[in-house]
Formats: sequence, structure tokens, C-alpha cells
Amino acid sequence: MEAIFGQFFGLFLFFVVFTPLERYFALRKEQKIFRPGWLTDATYFLLNRFMVDSVSFLIIVVLAIVWHWMISPDFQAKVAAQSTWLQFIEALLLIEVLGYFYHRWSHSSPLLWKFHAVHHSSSQMDWLAAARGHPLDQIFARAFFFVPFYVIGFNEKTLGGFVFILALNGIYLHSNMRFRPKYLRWLIVTPEHHHWHHSNDIEARNKNFAALFPFMDLIFGTLYLPKNKTPQTYGVSENVPKGFLGQLKYPFKKI
Repeated sequence: MEAIFGQFFGLFLFFVVFTPLERYFALRKEQKIFRPGWLTDATYFLLNRFMVDSVSFLIIVVLAIVWHWMISPDFQAKVAAQSTWLQFIEALLLIEVLGYFYHRWSHSSPLLWKFHAVHHSSSQMDWLAAARGHPLDQIFARAFFFVPFYVIGFNEKTLGGFVFILALNGIYLHSNMRFRPKYLRWLIVTPEHHHWHHSNDIEARNKNFAALFPFMDLIFGTLYLPKNKTPQTYGVSENVPKGFLGQLKYPFKKI
């Protein structure tokens, strides 16, 4: 009961914080607060945590057992003995590298794309669009990220901190805000960068996979940040269902 209340409170809190920001700094001023698909995304926000957390735990435990031969208790102890800040910086770089390649893989793999396409199906972008994601898409990503984290030996504070940071960062990157800082946009990922990733414009497809630092896209040739231009379309060309249950079933209809 407390967990359910926490999800409703979190939805209310983000609504209260981000809705005024999106109104004041709106990229698309004509976009409504309760735009098409908001109820579907709110359902994801309220329910995904329970589906993703429980299954992710089981999968990560199984993978950790399978990979036990890679674990060195001495190495893990040395990593855990480092200062929290040093672990944070190391984990930050690791999550960005792993995240970039997994994200790119989820677009290039026909199987993974069937699940990831659900996240890209929103035709309008705002903070709540970040919640739309097939639970299996998020479970696959978590396993890909957190098993290496466990094998290396980062402490629980570092892991817990990253779950929170990535969630908050995702909400910010999807928000309907027009921030285009002149130099900062080349140093950290902003909504401008991620909106292009969600664009269905031909020239923007399969671009901007990084979640934190654009240098990953720059190095691997996937950076797209044109001057004085914004995406014309969002979403995917595929006919992804509009509702929550239809989207849950969608990937399996194509297997």
C-alpha cells in the first residue's frame, strides 16, 4: 500500500514541479498539458516500477550466479573501499559507455527494437513521456547495466544513487522545454539532444543515443544537433497501439 501511495505521490510531485517549468520554458507552447497519450504514460509511471523491479531482481540474481566465475572478492573489496565520489565518477563513465552501446543495440536489433519501439511511440514529448516504456525493455536494460556493476563491486549507495539520477535525468530529457545553452549543449545531454533522438524526421533517425554526455555520439558519428532547427515529428512509423495493454502485447504480435 505504501509503495502504491509513493507512486501516486511521485506522479503528483513531478506534475507540480515540471508542468509550470514546461509552461514557462515551453518548446512547443501549443502542446496541451493533458495531451494525447498522457493517460497511457501515467499508467506506465504508476505500474512499471512494480513490474520492472521484481523481475529485474530475479534476472540479475540469475545472471550474477552464471557470471560468478568473473567475480574477484579482492577486486570488489578494493573498489568498494574507494571513496564514494571516486566510485561515482567511475560508475558515471561506465554507465554512459554501457548505456550508449545498449541503446544503440536496442535500435539495431530487430528483437530489442520491438520492445524499445513502445518508448518511441509517443507523438508528443514532455516529462511524462519518459515513463512510457515496455517493462521488458527496461528489464533488459537493467540487466545489461547492473550485472557489470555488481561484478565490479560498486557499493549499494552508488547503485541506488544512479537509479535515482537516471530516472530524474530521463524525465528532464523528455520534457517540453526549449533549453539550448550555447556551449553546455556540447558538454551534457539536454532536452534538445534527446528530442532529436525521438524525432521521426528522416535525417534524425538513429541519432543521439547518449544519456549524459554527447561526446559518445560525437566519437561514434551519431551526434545530430542542427542550428536553429527543431524536430518536425516525433514517434515511429510503425502502428504501435495507443493504449497501455495494447502496447504491452505489441512486441509479441511481431515475434
